[in-house]
Amino acid sequence: MMTPSHRTSGRIALGALGLVLVSAGALITGTEASIADRLPSWWPDGLPGAVLVSPERLSDLRGSAWWTTSVIVLGTLLTAFFALWFIGLYGGGVRSGRVRLPAPGGDLRLRALRDVLTRRTSSVDGVARCEVRIRAKGHHLHIRTRVWIHPHIAPASVLPSLSTVLTEARESLQPHAVSGGTRISTTTRRHSGVRQER
Repeated sequence: MMTPSHRTSGRIALGALGLVLVSAGALITGTEASIADRLPSWWPDGLPGAVLVSPERLSDLRGSAWWTTSVIVLGTLLTAFFALWFIGLYGGGVRSGRVRLPAPGGDLRLRALRDVLTRRTSSVDGVARCEVRIRAKGHHLHIRTRVWIHPHIAPASVLPSLSTVLTEARESLQPHAVSGGTRISTTTRRHSGVRQER
């Protein structure tokens, strides 16, 4: 999920990289005899077939003690930078027990989400108590709800309200994908009477 700040930094990075590549290509292209005559006077002079770094110059650099170390360090830093940048843009929307929402500063703790869903589910008529568990992977959240209802309540009577709770969670957590499962038991039975997967 890309936030506006991520989109801006991505455009700046791509623009800077494009500017460097275009400048290098224009400098090399300017060495062609058919083009060099039409370039402005301030354009750097170059020989036909010239390259940015000649083989002789490259050989001298490789012979320097600092060259190999500098290339390795620079390559490592660039690789780490782009890896972190990519993870920040497209990595999991759930990190360190938090859900990242589109709103600025919209990080929601999974524990807080669980508490809200627990209170919301417990408020459904006929529910004696409940337990909510949330598993998060990437941009997908799976909400597992265990509900105990009063003995005189029919499971079918609470299913619409429980489905509404999951629907509200799904709408509130967009653009994350939310799935859920509900297991219903009575307070006097050890085995569940209804299991609902969505």
